Amino acid sequence: MNSILLKKVYYESCLEELEAFKPGNHSILSRIPEMNELKFKYAAKLSSEYLIDKNLSLGESIHGAVKTCQTSLNSNYNLGIIILCAPIIKVFQKSVNKPRSALRNLLINISKRDGQLILNAIEIAKPAGIKIYKGKGNIFKKNNLSFPDIMKIGSKHDRISNCYFSNYNEIFDFGLPLLDFLKKRISRIKAIEILYINFLCAALDSHILRKFGAKKAKIVKYKALMLKKKIKIFHNNKALFKEFDTYLKNSHINPGTCADLTVTTLLINKIRDIFNIPL
Repeated sequence: MNSILLKKVYYESCLEELEAFKPGNHSILSRIPEMNELKFKYAAKLSSEYLIDKNLSLGESIHGAVKTCQTSLNSNYNLGIIILCAPIIKVFQKSVNKPRSALRNLLINISKRDGQLILNAIEIAKPAGIKIYKGKGNIFKKNNLSFPDIMKIGSKHDRISNCYFSNYNEIFDFGLPLLDFLKKRISRIKAIEILYINFLCAALDSHILRKFGAKKAKIVKYKALMLKKKIKIFHNNKALFKEFDTYLKNSHINPGTCADLTVTTLLINKIRDIFNIPL
């Protein structure tokens, strides 16, 4: 698969998600005060150089992208996006006929070295709340657990780990079919916004869970479910989104994992449509 085009698709997926109004998350329509969309765009550009480099292993591409972004921006702008999108790009670079099978093969055969590089990348980015977790599989604690073991343990409370453990089932079986359904009926940008809300309704957001705990994550999920009931896909839902967005941003709550899942869904959707690859 053409790496230059794949790089462009990844970058456009990051920008497209940034243009959507996602309550609590940063967008050009509603900013998080301490964050800057130009830095999000720059992070997407920087990371794309590593993610499409065929000479780098999965762990090398993730570590290189995260370290470069962290050094250049002095903040974690795209760790989740990098970790989720890197395996997808590696698989589609090979132009495989059965990408889900190839993805599973890639994930279950992550080498010890690559696994450690990915864990080191997480340590470098220091995602919010990561040091609060003291249980089994704590990446800051020396242990004899393998990378797949850590993903398996993490899958119970972290949706990115769950993607690695379950072969991205949440995206392939939930996100993509929903996006396909929506974009046939409404504008793509509205479809992305509703996709994000549905990810927020489907399970507790990992970023909120790590930073604020289960009680707050459950409250946010409940409010998202109430919002979903009020949404009318053929109408303007901006006022409803704005109300929820104000509540989340005033509480400094950012459903960052749901945004990461949204970007990854967009990436796979674009690759599938452009290259006409059955999933």
